[in-house]
Amino acid sequence: MGPWLFPRSRLARFAVISSIVGGLAVAPALAQDKAPAAPPPTAPPAAAAPVIAIPVDEVATQAAQLPKLIRTLTEPLAPSPAIDAIRQRLPELHEQVDRDLAAAEGVLWDQPALDTIQAQYQLWQHQQLQATTWLELLTQRTTRLQETLKRLAELKATWRQTRSVSVALKVPGPIVAQIDGAVEAIEAAAEPLAVERTALLDLQSVVAQEVSRVDTVLARFKDAQNQAVGGLLTRGGRAVWAPDAWADARDTLWYRLQTVVTARRQDFVNYARDPVRGLSFHAVILVALLAAFWMARRLMRVRAARGDAETLGVVVFEHPVAAAVLGTLLIASSPSSAVAPHLRNLFQVLSLVPVIWLTRRTIDPRLMPSAYAVGVLLAVDRFRQTIGGAPVLEQITLVLETFAGIAFAAHALTVGRLRRASGDEANAERLQAFRAGAGVVALVLGAAVVAGTVGYVRLARLIASGVLGSGALALTLYAAIHVLADVASFMLRVWPFRLLRMVQDHRQLLERRAYQVLLWWAIANWALRALDYVGLLQPAKSLGEAILAVQLGRGSISLSVGDIVEFVLTIGLAYLLSAFIRFVLQEDVYPHTRLPRGASYALSSLLNYVVLTLGLLLALGSLGLDLSKVTILAGAFGVGIGFGLQGVVNNFVSGLIVLFERPIQVGDVVEIGGLQGEVARIGIRASTVRTWQGAEIIIPNAQIVTERVVNWTRSDRRRRIELRVGVDYGTEPENVVKLLEGVAREHPQILKVPPPQAVFVAFADSAITFELQAWTDRFERWPTIATELAIAVYAALRAAGMKIPFAQHEVRLLQDAAPNSG
Repeated sequence: MGPWLFPRSRLARFAVISSIVGGLAVAPALAQDKAPAAPPPTAPPAAAAPVIAIPVDEVATQAAQLPKLIRTLTEPLAPSPAIDAIRQRLPELHEQVDRDLAAAEGVLWDQPALDTIQAQYQLWQHQQLQATTWLELLTQRTTRLQETLKRLAELKATWRQTRSVSVALKVPGPIVAQIDGAVEAIEAAAEPLAVERTALLDLQSVVAQEVSRVDTVLARFKDAQNQAVGGLLTRGGRAVWAPDAWADARDTLWYRLQTVVTARRQDFVNYARDPVRGLSFHAVILVALLAAFWMARRLMRVRAARGDAETLGVVVFEHPVAAAVLGTLLIASSPSSAVAPHLRNLFQVLSLVPVIWLTRRTIDPRLMPSAYAVGVLLAVDRFRQTIGGAPVLEQITLVLETFAGIAFAAHALTVGRLRRASGDEANAERLQAFRAGAGVVALVLGAAVVAGTVGYVRLARLIASGVLGSGALALTLYAAIHVLADVASFMLRVWPFRLLRMVQDHRQLLERRAYQVLLWWAIANWALRALDYVGLLQPAKSLGEAILAVQLGRGSISLSVGDIVEFVLTIGLAYLLSAFIRFVLQEDVYPHTRLPRGASYALSSLLNYVVLTLGLLLALGSLGLDLSKVTILAGAFGVGIGFGLQGVVNNFVSGLIVLFERPIQVGDVVEIGGLQGEVARIGIRASTVRTWQGAEIIIPNAQIVTERVVNWTRSDRRRRIELRVGVDYGTEPENVVKLLEGVAREHPQILKVPPPQAVFVAFADSAITFELQAWTDRFERWPTIATELAIAVYAALRAAGMKIPFAQHEVRLLQDAAPNSG
């Protein structure tokens, strides 16, 4: 054999043997593919990349680097606390789904009301979110494990191929030992990962089953919701006077009560055992709120004892216990709470106790009886929801509570506090509004009484729950607004917020803005929760999503209503964000910097344009506009500039020059084209000058850049006052100079440096003229100072006996002599 077959170089021989071994490994597969009995596969898999052995002279180096490579691959797969928590809480989730499934079966069997369906739907949505989140975490973990195991398998194949080639080459034993150690290290790293992957696949399968169960229940409640909404005007029961209805009620009443008691007892047990969203969690919230309100009241009393406390609200600080209880109950009864629906109903009723206690001093006294009535009737309504499914008992309870509401409204309008006053009152309009509201409530509840009596139970449920629930919610939000407004007012008066200049100068404005934000939050919350009370929240969401998805457009242009709303909101938020940033900079940043006068205005203006431009770009992106195609629009815009927008662009560029070069600044006194006044605003296209007569002149920025501008206050606010005085001939000029300079020095608003100076100006016709030159740094008062200085000079001249002569002119009449005659 020649040297081309058996090269002398070890590396060359290693490459040849590696190719031969690789070919032998692939040969059986090729032979199998060539066998006529094997049919060709319909979708052949992609050919795997051939395994290339490591050169012998690199084995030691790569073997030393292998532990670091293995750590790099396996360190991200360290034991995850989240996966351990899923493994520990999965049995609890399974048991919870079993309990909720049994309760859901009972609820669906009872043909529930819309509000009950809505509460159950939200509960199962929470279960779905939890199970789906777990499934996503497990899927991500399993995917990463699979990728790491694949990478380790490739490394293992490479090192095994290297061993086969090394044995064939008869390399020294230490190198083979290093290769074997590398293979063992890879196997040791892959074994626990493979075990974990198997366990995670099993766990993933179990969680997927729970997700499937939850999705099935959600679909059933969705169908029940659609049926309930569509069956509001369908008679779902019998009239209360039907004999067979009472017979069925006697047969099912005891069983229904037992079922309700058992279910409610289990709800309380689950609530007490849940450490994350149950009793212990809400107890921690209660203690934290109570401690915060108590400390706030103590601090307020300490400041009041020092005599430096300002007037604050009294709701939070006089009743910290009621405020803390109200906050805790609102959190526990919120739609996002995982508490059982019936417990949430109980918390909503209990929250009315601190609500009435907190609002009894701020609410109109004529509405207090209505507040008590709403609390009682809401408790009855929630009891009615609890016994839902008892055919006649629920119907009778519904009719009685609505009739009681009508009776109370009628009593308040006739003999109660809402009766029409005999005389004229200052708040007659408010009383009229209260009476109108009570009349509407009585009319609506009357419709509920009729519907419930004749058997339209679903419609009666909807009306009763809507009226009582929305009324109680309005009262609760009224109390919540006052509590949060008092908290915000208190926060603006304590460290560190009270150190902010914007708080010191604009505290009342910030408090009004906070109250307005809370008011809009309350209105939005009331609308959502009112829909939740009547069970129309999910249908309303579906309707809103359908409206937002409506496509508007013509031809190739297509926009949805949601895109337009998002565009408007983005522009509005950009404007508000820009205004807020500029307000913070102006109040609390610029005063602590050494920026030149006018630089802060230029910086705020530039920041305003940048934020608005970014907001516009984001808004255009929300419309689905491809920003990469804006170049076409820019080209068209450039053509427009070339033909008709030269003046606009000229003023725009000039505005940038004015902002950055700052030849004039806001507050400067300037003369431009014969106009004199104070610069009120520098815009991106034009600037505003307010004249001394009160007119506001809009001057294009190009005129400021190209024309002559006199700026009286660019460097400082000093101005020289020039006062001319004439005295009669015969007066000593030295005395006049001393007198004028002395008068100027005595004026408090005349600068000492440079000193006042009086100069001899001219020999006039009837007087010798002097000019008094004095400087003042009160530019805005220089006309007044000049007047005061003239009056003082006049008085000093008279006191010194110096006369200011009148203008005198001699007129001589010359008469020519007449010629002699004869």
